[in-house]
Amino acid sequence: KSFKLAARDSAHVEIMRIGTYKPEWGGISEKEIIDVLKSGKILIPQIEVLPTAVVANGDKPPEIVIRFDMPFGPDFVDMAAELPPNWQ
Repeated sequence: KSFKLAARDSAHVEIMRIGTYKPEWGGISEKEIIDVLKSGKILIPQIEVLPTAVVANGDKPPEIVIRFDMPFGPDFVDMAAELPPNWQ
């Protein structure tokens, strides 16, 4: 079952997923994660986001909805157009 919101301009983003460090259960050891992050092979750029709204929805019990807006979206017609600041 999908929990995606019906509106075309909305999406759910998973903030955290609880997994396992046990390889025999399909996970990866904590040491392996730390080793690959220290290796410099995975580069995670700085991401700056500021919510435009934080509200409780009408569900019972209510869920927290965090909304983010962009000052403008990408131009899919002119591919040479400048990207939004958070896409660069």
